[in-house]
Amino acid sequence: MRNRTVGLAICGLALCCLPAAPQTPEEIWRHFEEWGKNPPKEDIAGKTMMELYAAHLGCEGVSEEQAQRRVKLITGELRQKSRAHNVFFWDTMFRIRSGPEHPLRLLAETVRDLPPGRAVDVAMGNGRNSVFLASLGWQVTGYDISPEALSIARRRAEALGVHYEIRECGHREFDFGHQRWDLILLSYIVADEGDLELVFGKTLWDSLRPGGVILCEGNFCEGLVRTLFPLRLPGFRLERYSDAEELREDWGAGSRKGRVIRALVRKQP
Repeated sequence: MRNRTVGLAICGLALCCLPAAPQTPEEIWRHFEEWGKNPPKEDIAGKTMMELYAAHLGCEGVSEEQAQRRVKLITGELRQKSRAHNVFFWDTMFRIRSGPEHPLRLLAETVRDLPPGRAVDVAMGNGRNSVFLASLGWQVTGYDISPEALSIARRRAEALGVHYEIRECGHREFDFGHQRWDLILLSYIVADEGDLELVFGKTLWDSLRPGGVILCEGNFCEGLVRTLFPLRLPGFRLERYSDAEELREDWGAGSRKGRVIRALVRKQP
């Protein structure tokens, strides 16, 4: 009965939107934008943004097959088409739900045995991991492309009385520097075409101090390790790699099972 009530609520909200039947990629994106300007915030029942949008399309009479085709197009090609598209996509995501609250368990386990140093939180989102590290005495810099996410991160840090550096930028704009970080965190990040080669290869490695670690959780880890491993980087040591079906610590906040990849790479002195 609960699911039926939620479905009716979503369909009711769909009536408020334009009943357009977009066909071209441009029309599909404009339709998503119209929906994203006033997305549902109640009765979302743990659904992801794109699940909510697919349900909205269903209420407009779009077949499930066509709805999934549009979802794939929006999350991939259309999101990556421009910075404005990318920012709108992630801002809408964070307007619907502020994101997971707790730091990664893998992060908590790893830093337990590390002295505080300098850390960068890549695509930090709402700052859940940054604020955790800063509270332990780490000197943290976090960046993200979404102003909405960073606004949540700033409010969280202020509420907890924690201070760290927050930057609004994308992967290719951020200056990782040279031997700057003791910890590089990649928590369920999304990297677009070309990012692995341009950012997350030698550039990332060179920014890590000797003895430092790269900690990764999420599907991105597979591509990261496959990028780093063939480079024969000095001091490269893969200390942990796992790929299993588990509760994910991303937007499902431990309530959804899925593929979880974890990796820990250390730069040996």
